[in-house]
Amino acid sequence: MAKIVESLKRLSVEHSTHKHDESRVIKRKSELISSIEKAVSFDHNYILAVCGTQRQIFDPEFRIGAAFSDYTCVIYSVGESFNQTATLTHNEAPIVGIKFSPTSKNILYTATNNGEITACDLRAKGKVVAKFKDNTEDGKTKPLCSFDVSCDEKLVAGGTEHIAGDTFILFWDARHTSSKLDDRNNLLGGYWESHMEDVTSLAFHSSKQDVLASGSTDGLINVFDLTQPSEDSALTYSLNTESSVDRISWLSDDNLWCTTHNSLQLWNYDEVTPYAKFDRSDIAISQNDDPDDCYIVKFHASNALGQPFLLAGFSSVKGENLRCLNVVNNRLETYYNMTENKQIVRDSWLHEKSSSLVTVGEGGLINIWRPSETVSIEKNSSHKLVAKIGSGKVRDRQHRTKPY
Repeated sequence: MAKIVESLKRLSVEHSTHKHDESRVIKRKSELISSIEKAVSFDHNYILAVCGTQRQIFDPEFRIGAAFSDYTCVIYSVGESFNQTATLTHNEAPIVGIKFSPTSKNILYTATNNGEITACDLRAKGKVVAKFKDNTEDGKTKPLCSFDVSCDEKLVAGGTEHIAGDTFILFWDARHTSSKLDDRNNLLGGYWESHMEDVTSLAFHSSKQDVLASGSTDGLINVFDLTQPSEDSALTYSLNTESSVDRISWLSDDNLWCTTHNSLQLWNYDEVTPYAKFDRSDIAISQNDDPDDCYIVKFHASNALGQPFLLAGFSSVKGENLRCLNVVNNRLETYYNMTENKQIVRDSWLHEKSSSLVTVGEGGLINIWRPSETVSIEKNSSHKLVAKIGSGKVRDRQHRTKPY
């Protein structure tokens, strides 16, 4: 991961005042081809989120999970073919997050707005094997906006909406999976002083199981050391994005990426400002692009497609365009065009070993994209082309008594 950050910095993302050298600009207008396009949702259901398993060396397939607006989750197997393997119908509220276990491809976590996180075993037809919810004595549901699971799968964290003047980050012991699913003892506690509005994104560090980053509509990215005895001492960094945070994740030990509703920001949490920031006007790189019609999907920090990139969409009278943008000379350039896109994309996931980018969205479609030079095309039974997939600024906080 450190190589990713260094490569970005070498590409002059530190907002240098020097004019960029046009001779050094990398011009690459390759395409990602939709090697698989599958209409999997009907009755105007959106696909809200997607996750997947990184295929092991000897495993010929990988799995993806898709969360739908009708509260269901569907699991697919992707390899030489694309097959539905399970449908989970236990959710009773809108899904706010979906993630495979970091230690097992057979366990899928889902979080819903009614304050519940479940773990399902795909080997047992999606049976719910663990539940995580706030069962404190007041009995009031704390609606969730986000969740994550630590890299060692010992902790589950959930971020709540702003309710009755408070916003919570709740923690559960993921190892507490007794057969009594209504057991009240797996809630470990929570934080409630570090954010003032909805916690829209949580991200455990990829290798440090006790480090958690949170993002909120209050504009703050907070970094916590969970080994500390109190919330006040656990809050080690607070970064002010000056916008409403949508997603966050880690680039390296001390670097984060953040997408807000208007920008992409790259942060070193020792600094008071992002070392790179790109607004909607920077994303609208074509003469025909209107910044108001641009939207950010997700930043992918992996080098699986050659470089880290920002996936962004562009709505126009000609259709729903999609592009991968990378950083060149302190600005964004088109890295890959995706001309076959047919929907507003809500989420994406990258399978690194096969260089496959999965997108889902409001048209109920799952697309699997690969670089054009590596795609093998054939016709399926319906005569459609299908390809095989081989600020450091910390605000004042008032301490309040809570039941944790």
